Amino acid sequence: MRILLYGGTFDPPHNGHLHNLRLAAAKVKPDRVIIMPAGVPPHKISFGTPAALRMEMCGCFEPLAGSADIPTLEISDWEIGQAQRGIKNYSDSTISMLAEKYPGAQLYMAVGSDMLLSFDTWHHWQHLLRNCTLVAVSRECSDQAALRKKAKQLDPTGTHILFAEGTALPMASSQLRAGMQNGEDCTDALPEIVQSIINREGLYRSCQKWG
Repeated sequence: MRILLYGGTFDPPHNGHLHNLRLAAAKVKPDRVIIMPAGVPPHKISFGTPAALRMEMCGCFEPLAGSADIPTLEISDWEIGQAQRGIKNYSDSTISMLAEKYPGAQLYMAVGSDMLLSFDTWHHWQHLLRNCTLVAVSRECSDQAALRKKAKQLDPTGTHILFAEGTALPMASSQLRAGMQNGEDCTDALPEIVQSIINREGLYRSCQKWG
């Protein structure tokens, strides 16, 4: 059984996220995709969109389920639950949890190019790389050479880092949040369900405050 983990803050999830997941899934051909929004420690909730809304916005991934490359998809609140219990979670903890839940499964984790380039600063990154295969998706058309050089440094055997081939779709949640706060129209970058929740809740406005 092949399981592909796709994590992120998803604040908000956008068309670039959908695009990257499609590319990673086409490379891995997983039996199950797990979308996992990152937890935000309770004492920092005022600095981001509440977890329940980020989970709801991740419903934009659900229409991908049932396709040839993504037969099954679930949205997991496991990392959010960890944060709500005051537990500081790292990716290697998430992979360990999945290994226990799905014994014998081949675990893959989709990462963007920025994550791969800084991967050796992650908590217990060697342990993480031993227990799952990274699927790197380029976010910039010009970063392929740097990515492959970094991959060779991290994984000289070439067995634990794969590259999802495809045209990069540069897009970042931070840029979209900034644009919306400045009154820009970002609808072309956002799935319809995400637009609807943003409008309903008044998210990403300059006056928005949580907590």
